[in-house]
Amino acid sequence: MRSLRDRLKGYKKEIIREDEVAATLDELIDEVETRSELPETALEAALPGWEEETPYGRCYLREVRFDALTSHGHYPLARTRHLEPELLHKVCKAKETATLDWAEICFFDTETTGLGTGAGSFIFLFGIGYFEEDEFVVRQYFLRQYGEERAMLWAISQLLERFRAAVSFNGKGFDWKLLETRFTMQRLELQPTQHLDLLPPARRLYKKVLGNTKLITLETEVLGFSRVDDTPGKMAPELYFAYQTDGDARRLAGIFTHNVHDILTLTTLSAHIGGLVAQPLVRAEHPEELFGLSRWYDEWTQREFAEACLVRVSEIDEAGDYAREALWKLSLLHKRLGQYEKAALLWEELLTEPGMWQTAPRIELAKYYEHRVRDIGSALTLTEQTITLVQERRMVLRSLAVEHELRELEHRRNRLVRKSEQAARG
Repeated sequence: MRSLRDRLKGYKKEIIREDEVAATLDELIDEVETRSELPETALEAALPGWEEETPYGRCYLREVRFDALTSHGHYPLARTRHLEPELLHKVCKAKETATLDWAEICFFDTETTGLGTGAGSFIFLFGIGYFEEDEFVVRQYFLRQYGEERAMLWAISQLLERFRAAVSFNGKGFDWKLLETRFTMQRLELQPTQHLDLLPPARRLYKKVLGNTKLITLETEVLGFSRVDDTPGKMAPELYFAYQTDGDARRLAGIFTHNVHDILTLTTLSAHIGGLVAQPLVRAEHPEELFGLSRWYDEWTQREFAEACLVRVSEIDEAGDYAREALWKLSLLHKRLGQYEKAALLWEELLTEPGMWQTAPRIELAKYYEHRVRDIGSALTLTEQTITLVQERRMVLRSLAVEHELRELEHRRNRLVRKSEQAARG
């Protein structure tokens, strides 16, 4: 049985809790009433958020929260948390190998007044996305006036300290560099963090097939997401400068939405690329994806996976150009691994193909017969055939590259002729 003293303590706590709830309700009522009195052009009315106190004054921020199961294109946001973070480290060529948890990783994007990273460019909107329990949170810090920059940067640094890695798209070359510049200008310290830039891996996978690897292109063509109520990034500086002139924040709504979309796309693009690496033969649908994955596995000395990706290309495309390229790459992989007989079989298969495949396999076969089989006669025959093909090409295409190739082949033929004569003399 509880003592009288314990019951009195509990009663006191209930009174305090009721007082706290009442105070919170009063604050909410005051906030709603205050906002209803604001003109619709005011920032607080157009883009509701709150002020944060810092040692350097106040800054303005807002949050947008999504259930983790919310889909962004083909993927729910939660799919990213199913990915092993180490896969992103590998494709982004990050040096740190320590195991990370998704609670230690954030996604960030900036909207700026210019495209340079020098002292004349400002970050007027900084967005950070991260997983928090069953939600994905996008917090946006907005520079209402230039005098608040130090306060805004300090607040950003406090949030960034929660994370050990940050994911961006071209952030290593632009966004983070500009952030470092702004911190230096404001005499603040920005803690270093592990940077995972998705632009290089996206280029490897999609530059040839899509023509460009802009984030909006990737999200449309790869992730299946189409933007609505979104202001293009190139218009952002002009609209921000207009806001600085007349204070009308309504025109900024599309910029804030654009920033949110960029961060959500970063999140699901991470899931997509990571899924390709984890299950290449299941997830990859285009030969260029498989070529990119094969190069990664080759770099990671996982040669059996590299070979499997190239074989898969030949199955998808069969007799097309991609299949021929896959066989060529596969032959070079066998050569690097010292599997010369396998490579030679593929070179023989490619001899009847058009274009470069007519010369490149013959050159490799000539090397194989000369140095591995010690069949100088076959090596010489292949070299002479290749010279004839290059001479035919020169009739159509005159270039220094063709001339250089022809001189190298003639030099090889002359050497083989000498070897053949020496062998004949015994």
